[in-house]
Amino acid sequence: MGIRRITLGLTLAFGGTLLAASWAGAEGPPPQHLRGSVDSLQDHVLALKTARGEQKVAFADTTKVFQVSRADIGAVADGRFVGITSVEKNGHRVAVEVHVFDESLRGLGEGHYPWDLESGPNMMTNANIAKVESVGADRVLKLDYKGGSQTIDVPPDAQIVAFTTASADVLKPGAKVFVIARKADDGQLAAGAVVVGKDGLKPPM
Repeated sequence: MGIRRITLGLTLAFGGTLLAASWAGAEGPPPQHLRGSVDSLQDHVLALKTARGEQKVAFADTTKVFQVSRADIGAVADGRFVGITSVEKNGHRVAVEVHVFDESLRGLGEGHYPWDLESGPNMMTNANIAKVESVGADRVLKLDYKGGSQTIDVPPDAQIVAFTTASADVLKPGAKVFVIARKADDGQLAAGAVVVGKDGLKPPM
């Protein structure tokens, strides 16, 4: 299959509505999560260096690109839409990382579902912060999403980042990335979304 046909397939498979669904695991081939750094982006092919070696994925004009940058606990406020990866400790959900989404991304991947952060069993919760409480050095967040709610503790050592849209220009060699990809009809991987860290940051996903 030529790159033009791959690009067309990506346009159909990763439209704005389906991007959010793919984050949570929509119908069809399960998404694959790739973590590594950019080697190159040429001719609609994104070459990555990963822990398992080089990986190439098709990159279409419609592939979504996001950027994460360092933030602090002050960004975690009532009414913000966030993505939180959490683990269970002593009967509580405890945040490992918090992504504070730009308002234009409200609703992206909304829900509560299994994730595969490199730290054992964990969950991703993309939801609106209904309430923030301080309990000692921790913040306790009441989160609401379509179909449910969660209460998650955010300890001082949780990594907090701002999450915004970006262009393919940020995909420079050496940039650290997280890629959501699916297999195209011919079995090749195609990138639906790429998250890149700003100023050398590794996307905490």
